[in-house]
Amino acid sequence: MERDGTGSGPKTQIAASDARWKPLRSGGVLFASSTFAAGSGTLLVRGPIRPFLWSAVEVLLLLLLLSALFSRRLIGAIERVQIYNPEFEQRIRTRYQLEIAQFTNLGFTFLFFYGEAIPLIRLLLLSPALVALMMWLKREVMTVQSGTKLLAGYSVFVSADKTAYAEANGLGAKFHTVFQDGTILVTKNYGDATGYAPIAVVQGTKNASICDLWIEHQRRTQALEAEGKRIDRQISFQAFAEISHKEMAV
Repeated sequence: MERDGTGSGPKTQIAASDARWKPLRSGGVLFASSTFAAGSGTLLVRGPIRPFLWSAVEVLLLLLLLSALFSRRLIGAIERVQIYNPEFEQRIRTRYQLEIAQFTNLGFTFLFFYGEAIPLIRLLLLSPALVALMMWLKREVMTVQSGTKLLAGYSVFVSADKTAYAEANGLGAKFHTVFQDGTILVTKNYGDATGYAPIAVVQGTKNASICDLWIEHQRRTQALEAEGKRIDRQISFQAFAEISHKEMAV
């Protein structure tokens, strides 16, 4: 049996515990599971706090990893709907007025407003919640649709020769051209080419101006036509929605 420092008697179980988990009081606050090395300025954490903190960090890292690997599956299918709400449309115009002016200067004309919707319940999952947070930080135009869906709204323009769609979002601008063999040319000034389907040819330069982006899109369109590809000139909301779905299918 272990004895105390004087050798006069055994330590009790409580005394041993007190020696091992000596509390630190500072300003009247009790740190029940920590000790402080006075000369070194080092805080030594013992007891259940340290395992708890490490477990929380590990769980968070695991969730972030799963979010990165399976974000598209966790977010689920995105519903694309055409928008006919004057108030919501005006919010979209106001948010993207600079991009709209640049599209117009390049000869594009307005085509329609559309929205991407996901069920609100998916926001209980980490990945959709992080995406929604990023969209909010990027000042995306969002609303709650029918009390059950989160809807983000955008405007779509079409080029004068009816060969390309143009749209802007909180991250930047993007042009689409679809060819009769199913190839989809995507030129954008944000992100990278990950997450796109094999039929999508993705290019662009981050932070490039909309004008420079359009020039690059036209150059690549002409190169693909020189290879024998023919542009599909069907222009409609339904055609655009199908393009948006197919280019991201994996």
